[in-house]
Amino acid sequence: METSGGGTAQHHFVCPISLQPMQDPVTAPTGIFYDRRAIERWLANGHATCPVTGRPLSLTDLTPNHTLRRLILSWHPASKVAPDVAPTLEPDDPEVAVLVAKVMSPTSCPTADVLCEAAASAAVNITARRCMVRAGVQWRVLRLFSSCGKTSSRAVMPTVEACLALLDALDVSADELRPLLSGNHDLVDALTHVLVTLENGTYTGGGGNTTRDSAVRLLDSVIESADVVLLEQLRPELFRAVTAVVRDRTVSPGATRAALRALLNSCPSGNGKNRVLIAEAGAAHEAIELELSSWPSSPSGKSRRVTELVMALLARLCACAEGRAALVAHPAGIALVAKRALRVSAATDTSAVRVLAAVCGRAASPEVVREMARVGAVGKLCCMLQADCDRDVKETARAVLRMHSGVWCGSPCVSAYLLSRYL
Repeated sequence: METSGGGTAQHHFVCPISLQPMQDPVTAPTGIFYDRRAIERWLANGHATCPVTGRPLSLTDLTPNHTLRRLILSWHPASKVAPDVAPTLEPDDPEVAVLVAKVMSPTSCPTADVLCEAAASAAVNITARRCMVRAGVQWRVLRLFSSCGKTSSRAVMPTVEACLALLDALDVSADELRPLLSGNHDLVDALTHVLVTLENGTYTGGGGNTTRDSAVRLLDSVIESADVVLLEQLRPELFRAVTAVVRDRTVSPGATRAALRALLNSCPSGNGKNRVLIAEAGAAHEAIELELSSWPSSPSGKSRRVTELVMALLARLCACAEGRAALVAHPAGIALVAKRALRVSAATDTSAVRVLAAVCGRAASPEVVREMARVGAVGKLCCMLQADCDRDVKETARAVLRMHSGVWCGSPCVSAYLLSRYL
């Protein structure tokens, strides 16, 4: 396979889906390498299996392969282009060439109409999209959005909408965003302002939920590529606006998943501040409500991915007191977590047992301990000891059962035989 640099790509550098050299390689549990953008598109289209092996696969199973990425960069440094040195490319299609020239013009700012035309072209023509990416259109549009998105002027909102539409069509990856975000928070500030404005309903332009969908998908990529410093500066109003997307049943399923991922990636281990802010924004309550409303009688791959994200977010939030209080306060919180365990995936089982261990720790109230027995959570923990679960999951389940076995052994809702057998 010939690349733009003229070299021949080694076979293990090529994504088996796109058949192009990978930019952001990830590894599936099956041992197959994929480009992140390609495999995420595959899963977003409703597939729930590895394209090569056919074995079950979900987003949470993918692991970044930094070693392979460094090898690809050393083999072909031009595959990772910095925003200020993007090469130009003369498209074969004259119409695409005109669009690229209008967007990249050094003497004038592209109008909303030009951006919308470019977005429409990139959305339906993969060759046009590749030409725009190689010409560096995404960097120009990102900078334009960063400057326009922070103003409340209704006059600039059409341009903001058009920028988001074009960025969505170009499918800018987290890896491509990383150089732009280094030491520069303008993009996050602009996204925060746009999402808050749309949440408050102070802008009623023609974009509607389409603009909101595009904004939250871009935020998902931004949060994925953000460093620790940027994550520490995320504001409470951003978390409230993203939580509102989770609550809104009129947004697209892809936007809902992007909102869940953005919240999850905003509070990595060690970032207790953001966990508290996300819990205070009501994310735990809305995630539970989403799961209660979206789980069908015959779950598909998409509903499973939502469940995995919801459970992972609840597990992350339950690492703080505010998150635990929010989950316990929801009438169906503990019951939902227990119900999903052993029904969806290994990732869900891990998250579920972490949630149950967090809410019924040594400081748990007697009411919570009794509710664990009443809604079947204790029985589900016993089932985890019998099932083919990960060893860490079983050990966590056993520790929870031992902690309150004195109370649960006397409960009519729990089989004393099971507790005595496994403890």
